[in-house]
Amino acid sequence: MRVPSFERFRRISAAGAFFVCGMVVGAAVWSGLANEEMNQMLLRKIELEEQIAGYKEDLKRLQNDTEKGSVIQSITVFIEEPEGKNSIDLVTEKELKKRVKDDLAGFRGRRIYDIGKDARFARSLLEKKVYSGIGENDYEVRIRTMLVADGVLQVWVEAKIHLRP
Repeated sequence: MRVPSFERFRRISAAGAFFVCGMVVGAAVWSGLANEEMNQMLLRKIELEEQIAGYKEDLKRLQNDTEKGSVIQSITVFIEEPEGKNSIDLVTEKELKKRVKDDLAGFRGRRIYDIGKDARFARSLLEKKVYSGIGENDYEVRIRTMLVADGVLQVWVEAKIHLRP
């Protein structure tokens, strides 16, 4: 019995191999795009959950406050990175905002006109405070600016990675 020559099937097998390689590359690209889309959805979900939690907290506080016009009803925190430092990712920023809000929670319900007396207390409370256990790093936070308008205490803080001694 005679074995047929492989020369006949060389072009067919090369075309089949090219097709299979194209399928593998296409599947890898498709998987990468799907993972990127999932990552974007998760980041958006984190942002929306943070907004919902803030709105629920504000609603609960508004229902309890009697002097709505002259007390601090909510606290908004803005995170700034020092010049020339690496930017903070969204999850870390959310956790830092949450912890700073928790530290400043004592200002809710206080009269707006008394905030000048308490500004030194707030500055000493957060001056070079280290929040540990956020991701893989510790972060040092200090207050840059505090502003009260329309019952909202707005606080700008500077956060940088704290290097352990």
